[in-house]
Amino acid sequence: MRTYPVLATVAVLGLLACEDQKTEAVAPTAAPAAPAAASALTPTGGPNLAQQINSQIASVCKSYRKAATQAKADLAKNPDDEQLKADVAAYDAVIDDACT
Repeated sequence: MRTYPVLATVAVLGLLACEDQKTEAVAPTAAPAAPAAASALTPTGGPNLAQQINSQIASVCKSYRKAATQAKADLAKNPDDEQLKADVAAYDAVIDDACT
């Protein structure tokens, strides 16, 4: 019978301890401000993006022109092949649209 009052006392003290922790005010913490680093990029310090894009477009156009030339050569050997005619027309359309 003595264990019930002891257990009840421990339970009440435990609940009171938990309540104390819940009501404590927590101070907000702010992240430290990082110093702004100077940019290493300069207008003339690196490759020009437009030049890179133009060189990529030029290399794609070069590949399409090479494939179109090969398709036209194959079409000259087989003038009745409908798939080669469609391929040549598609290559010419892509080259006209993207490369000129």
